[in-house]
Amino acid sequence: MGPLDMLASASSSLGDEQVGREAATQRDTDGVLTFPAAPATVEETGLSPTFLMELVLKLIHYAEIARTNQISERVGLPLRLVDELLAALKERKLCELVGSPTSLSSGYRYALTDKGRLKAEEALARCRYAGAAPVTLEQYEQVVGGHALERWRPARETIQKALQSLLLDDKVADFLERALHSGRCALIFGPSGNGKTHLLDFFTRHLDGTVLVPHALYAYGQVIKMFDATVHVRVDMHEASAPVEGDGEPALPANGARVYDKRWVSIQRPSILVGGELTADCLELGYDPITHFYQAPPHLKAQGGILVVDDFGRQRVSPRDLLNRWIMAFERQRDNLVLRTGESLDLPFHVNLLFSTNLDPAALADEAFLRRMPYKVYMPSPTLSRFKEILRRACEECQVEYSGEALDQAAQSILDAANGQLRGSLARDIVSIVVDNAKHDGHAPALTPQAVELACEQSLSAIGQWSGSSLPRSLEQE
Repeated sequence: MGPLDMLASASSSLGDEQVGREAATQRDTDGVLTFPAAPATVEETGLSPTFLMELVLKLIHYAEIARTNQISERVGLPLRLVDELLAALKERKLCELVGSPTSLSSGYRYALTDKGRLKAEEALARCRYAGAAPVTLEQYEQVVGGHALERWRPARETIQKALQSLLLDDKVADFLERALHSGRCALIFGPSGNGKTHLLDFFTRHLDGTVLVPHALYAYGQVIKMFDATVHVRVDMHEASAPVEGDGEPALPANGARVYDKRWVSIQRPSILVGGELTADCLELGYDPITHFYQAPPHLKAQGGILVVDDFGRQRVSPRDLLNRWIMAFERQRDNLVLRTGESLDLPFHVNLLFSTNLDPAALADEAFLRRMPYKVYMPSPTLSRFKEILRRACEECQVEYSGEALDQAAQSILDAANGQLRGSLARDIVSIVVDNAKHDGHAPALTPQAVELACEQSLSAIGQWSGSSLPRSLEQE
């Protein structure tokens, strides 16, 4: 029996029981992140020999000449398994050995034959994905599906550090800490410019813990790319190289356990922030008609972490549709995604949803939807005394000279220029302009009445001076 026959024979016996036995949960009994064991056979990958061989062909096609260990690293499969795939490709005269600078099989160099190049081009025409071998839905469920039986709660220390970056009323700070620590859906609302986005950005960038995400999913013959280097931060949990045996394959640990499955990536607990750019299409699987594979939607990339919807109500999808899409999935902890070919995928939904808005919540959603957001925290504008302290901190940070009397005068001037509507962000804005003007005029920045008055005219009074003028309301009126 040749290599191809053996691979096909092994793959045909794959069942859910085997997948469940070989897959692992994200954390062991001590709460330590653990990888699934690497597949020892094609059967254990859950993928067909044909799919894997085409994936290897595409990788060699892009590299022109590739060593066995390079292919193994790129495809995320053990060397022995890659050797079997390459042997099958050689038997079919799709690739050939072009050099072996070492006696180890890991250093063998392969190139495509003319027949192999045609086969690779056919495979690329069907799907241009050429990365790590994907994991199946069953394997994804085994690893991700059960890891949130107990709700993850962010560390209080992380939340408190985020809160300390703002000057908030004690009651508001306490409510925010409790809401964020709950791990439940929360709505943070209030006037713009008072730190909602800053708070959530600081908080989500410092989440504790790590989770696993696969490079890609495989479902109904389709590939869904999951790992995204633009939003996921890789954490290398396997820095030490394993010793190698004579054939170049990593040796087994002393306890007999297999090496970890490199089709998975350990990442910092993910946090994704979406804003006004969000559309209805972003809520679903994104199919690329050029590459012929899918991109996972934001909430799937945020699995095990936090998804922040900033400026809620200003997206290019209605608030009701957005809430209906995610809140129900959050309650069920399951999400349903549909491929363009009509197949439906039922996936875990372990994502903490946080909404931030400066609009009236009652105008965004009805009572039934708001009730599904158990935590609602109002972030008010600062009082005059609190604004003075924010202004003082901004001066110290920007090295602007000030006095107690200057702070009092500046705060009152800003309050008057802002028509009585103070915002925390005004302190930094005005101080920044004071610094810019001082550099322009060639002197050290100082919080003088003249400097503050000029900054207010440049920032706060400019639009008011033109209010009701003959300026067009929109481009169409020009």
